[in-house]
Amino acid sequence: MASFASVAAAQAVDDASRNAARRLAQDGVASYSAGEYAKATDQLERAYVVLRVPSIALWSARALAKSGHLVEADERYLEATRLSFTAGDESIQKKAQSDARAEADALTPRIPTVKIELVGSTPAEVELRVDGALVPSSLIREPRPVNPGAHTVQGKRGAELVSATVNVEEGGRAQATLRFTAPLPAAPAAPPEPAPAPQASASQAPVAQAPVAQHGNAQRTAGWVSLGIGGVGLAVGGVTGILLVSKHSALDAYCNNGVCDPSKRSDVNSFNTLRTISGATLIAGAVVTGVGVTLLLTAPANAEHPSAQAYLGVSELGLRGRF
Repeated sequence: MASFASVAAAQAVDDASRNAARRLAQDGVASYSAGEYAKATDQLERAYVVLRVPSIALWSARALAKSGHLVEADERYLEATRLSFTAGDESIQKKAQSDARAEADALTPRIPTVKIELVGSTPAEVELRVDGALVPSSLIREPRPVNPGAHTVQGKRGAELVSATVNVEEGGRAQATLRFTAPLPAAPAAPPEPAPAPQASASQAPVAQAPVAQHGNAQRTAGWVSLGIGGVGLAVGGVTGILLVSKHSALDAYCNNGVCDPSKRSDVNSFNTLRTISGATLIAGAVVTGVGVTLLLTAPANAEHPSAQAYLGVSELGLRGRF
């Protein structure tokens, strides 16, 4: 599509430039009268950039319309009606503005439009272009003025590109439909916020089982150890008791009323030693066994059950097993 200046840059124009622009505009009018509309458009456009007055704007709009640029001609007619002027023949410039209004009213019905419809998308999601010109999303689905002829409508949504071509005649109305099928890429999910730690109520407060079990195991172990040691004491006391009975029977023949034969003094001393040992071990064994029974009976029920076994050897006594 041709591009035409709608606003000239504000600049100081010297008399020579003004004179050259006026001559160029007259040549443009001559080209227009000769039916050379493309040439007339170029000449009048360049003259209008330098000398922006209603009369040149009017002829420029006429040349644009004859060249098929109806949309640009409509805008140039509007500029002609709004321009102020301080130079030239005032009556000519006012007449040019009046003619511009009338010709713009006659041109408007001739301008074709294209309405763009989107399927599978919304205007905010699409980058839309008509003949390469970007269309604001707020104007999508609104009738768009175009020049007569073929037009390419292109929409881009993410990586998907959809195009359509429409051909519209002067004064016609056309519709271009763009169908989008590919899903938009999903936005990255925000990381979930950590859930607050549940507040355990008094009835749900966790119970520390391990310390109780450990305490129960230790108590049961101590109970089994006490039973083992007590059993060993009772066994030693029982053995020494049997020996005492044997020695007592042997000494009866040498003792009378508590007085024994001096030759048996060593046997008497041995008897007394065994009696002391027997009594002490029996008492100690009974006490320790009672402690062991008490520990086992009062240990927590969830404790593991260790096992132990007392042993008595020729020169040793002890306890073995699993605790």
